[in-house]
Amino acid sequence: MRRTPSHFAQTQTELLAALKALRLLVKEVGNNYLVGLQAAVAQVEHAVAVAREDETPDAKQLVQFRRMQRWINNLDVKPPKGRRRDLKELDKLVRKLTAMVESW
Repeated sequence: MRRTPSHFAQTQTELLAALKALRLLVKEVGNNYLVGLQAAVAQVEHAVAVAREDETPDAKQLVQFRRMQRWINNLDVKPPKGRRRDLKELDKLVRKLTAMVESW
């Protein structure tokens, strides 16, 4: 079967439409992922803010606060590069922080 220019043009048009839809899908999924990650950080932040608010300070929790602070300070990401590796590191850190506050 011989390919005609109209077959090429039609296939090209369909592929371009699929790529446009894919780009929008990546944007939507990415935005939703980031919203979820930000919400998890906000939950950890809230848990830290209200921790022991009506009780005497706890030495164990102080150690945990310091550990969490160290984890955050040791985070090595380069936001301008937009690397997938950086998202993985952020996700891993947020999971560790969330697990820590869930034990309170």
